Amino acid sequence: MSGWTWQAWIGLVGGTAIFFAVLGPILLVQTRRYGQMSLPRVLGAAGVSIYAVALVAYTLLPLPDERANCATAHGALELVPGHSIADVARETAGFSVLSTLTSHAFLQVVLNVVLFVPFGAIARRYWSRGLGSSILLGALVSVLIEATQYTGIWGLYECAYRVADVDDVITNTLGAAVGALIAPIVLGWMPSTRVLRASRDRARPITVWRRWFAMVLDAVAVQVSITVLSLVFVVPRVLLTGATGPDNDPTLPEVLSIGAGTVILVVVLPALIGSGASLGQRLVWLQPEWPDGRGSVARRLYRASLVAVPYIATTSVGQLSGRAEGLTQTVSGAVALLSLIIVTTAVVSVPFTRQHRGLSFAVTGTGLRDARSAAVQAGSPSRATHDA
Repeated sequence: MSGWTWQAWIGLVGGTAIFFAVLGPILLVQTRRYGQMSLPRVLGAAGVSIYAVALVAYTLLPLPDERANCATAHGALELVPGHSIADVARETAGFSVLSTLTSHAFLQVVLNVVLFVPFGAIARRYWSRGLGSSILLGALVSVLIEATQYTGIWGLYECAYRVADVDDVITNTLGAAVGALIAPIVLGWMPSTRVLRASRDRARPITVWRRWFAMVLDAVAVQVSITVLSLVFVVPRVLLTGATGPDNDPTLPEVLSIGAGTVILVVVLPALIGSGASLGQRLVWLQPEWPDGRGSVARRLYRASLVAVPYIATTSVGQLSGRAEGLTQTVSGAVALLSLIIVTTAVVSVPFTRQHRGLSFAVTGTGLRDARSAAVQAGSPSRATHDA
């Protein structure tokens, strides 16, 4: 069994790393698709990540030396169904029952079945597929794996990567069928997508984690905007002048243009459109509750820029890198310090403000509510509060 355990460790370590790398997008997709974050389905996503990496490890690793592999490759395609049974009988002739059940030939067949049991369960319960569709998906994935082996990872090797075996497809499909059949039992604790979507439009309490997630999404929006605008303003100059090394760094005018553009895209436009919520707040179904029902332009811009503008300024100025010196360096440092204080205060204030509004809402006397609440959908006057 030791020859079949190292792949499991690769799946555990690699799958866990991939899961945390895509955790943010997973939570965002859940919030938009189901109207809330579902812890059981987050755990399911972790399981899928680990299983996917383990499946690749078991079917494609280790990668052999190409020359040695092609020199010894033979019988790259096995199309005789059921030959594995004959192989087990031949290799275990004269063995006791226990020895037969623990032989490499027998365990190879059993593990090919076991390997796809999680796939069937995932397809049936996590992906909400029917019994037949789950089994068919298992068969198709198994065929894809065998084709990858037969084609030498689609041309990466000049010869067959491993033996493409029809019995592997049969046993893998059998495993997927077993997993699909037992999925309602073993994964009964996981809510289906249909159940979650049914309550998608129901307003929910505003939690600290939801507010913090909105802040993270706003920070991501700032980074994306700065990256895109940097490409727009800096790349043409670099291509035209052939600049290299430190000369590739944005100049002060470019940094100011990037920062101003980001303020317009991430702060001004969201503040003036619709409810006035930031991009991150909109993504998690939050919106301001203005004291006068809609909020003046000045109040909207003030609330939107109080935390965002210092953060954008610091992030933009950080691109100056080695170009900053003298007065520019001093101003950059002061802006960075001010931004740190404001952003930290905004984050820390969330648990201690009513409705978990945070700094910008409290300072401007603005309330916060779920965007799906009946009062907002009906367009009724706000019951907003004025206290900070």
